[in-house]
Amino acid sequence: MTAAPRRLPFRRESGLSLIELMVALVIGLFLIVGAVSVYQQARNAYRTTEAVARIQETARYAFDVLEPEIRMASYWGFNSRAEYIEGRAVPGAGTPAELAAYALKLPTCGDNFAINLDEYLAGRDDNYTLTCQAFQNAPHAGSDVLIVRRAAEQQSESIDAGRLYLQTSRLRGTLFVPGSDCADVDACTEIPAGYAPPQSRTHELDVSAYYVADNSTDRPGFPSLRRKRLAALTAANIFRDEEVVPGVEDLQVRFGVDTNGDTNVDQYVDPGAVPAGAAVISATVWLRVRAEEPDFTYRDTDSYQYADMGAAWTPDADESRFRRLVATKTIQLRNTRR
Repeated sequence: MTAAPRRLPFRRESGLSLIELMVALVIGLFLIVGAVSVYQQARNAYRTTEAVARIQETARYAFDVLEPEIRMASYWGFNSRAEYIEGRAVPGAGTPAELAAYALKLPTCGDNFAINLDEYLAGRDDNYTLTCQAFQNAPHAGSDVLIVRRAAEQQSESIDAGRLYLQTSRLRGTLFVPGSDCADVDACTEIPAGYAPPQSRTHELDVSAYYVADNSTDRPGFPSLRRKRLAALTAANIFRDEEVVPGVEDLQVRFGVDTNGDTNVDQYVDPGAVPAGAAVISATVWLRVRAEEPDFTYRDTDSYQYADMGAAWTPDADESRFRRLVATKTIQLRNTRR
């Protein structure tokens, strides 16, 4: 006989109980919430870091433009003495004979604004009072205007008709406006008499007025640092308006002046308050820079007070959503040594 097969004992199927399943779900939920929270914090930190980096980059770029301009104020080519240059004129002095043909153009932005070489570094305090219209007629209220007058750093290789040039020798200089193009400066008949190259140099006159506008070129409502820059006197508007960098919402400046002729700063004054006979030899510039986009996880509760601000500025509810910083720098002029 054959033995009957042995039957294996019956085993019951087993699994997770409802309680065990609920515990596993809760643990998984906590892990997911933790991962999402870490991701959100990392994302917010990245956005904050990027916003701060962009603000700092804007401030650096603005100073990269302003600093060389300020350092070169009062540079006139072969000499640094504005009083030796013919054709210059202060406000109220009338139009010089050398530039009589442009008497109707020179008052643009102000009386003798382009040729007031005695004020090589000047400004307007807390107000845009230039007679040439600001960008979209919206200058930022309470912001200063910084005016820089100088000769272009590089000697002109060619002369363009209608532009204002400065011809200087070691002892004197003169402003002039050529009536025709001169491709070769050394052979140009437009050079004033008595200034034969290479004993003299030809430089284009560079005049810029920096200010803050409430709008930028591509974005209304976003402030920008801009400038009025001297173009050709034959143009419809001899001062063209250029955007330097968007994101700057305030510009303040104070001048370090030498009152006793020892080439050291004796006091700092506001634009328009330089004592008679004093020389401006340095400038301290403040820029308040704002982020491009609001951050609704952030609220700016700081009170900003710097330069000659009488009362601190505090952002309102809408403005408090933007990150911002105040950057400052003191810049020494190179061409004021006597």
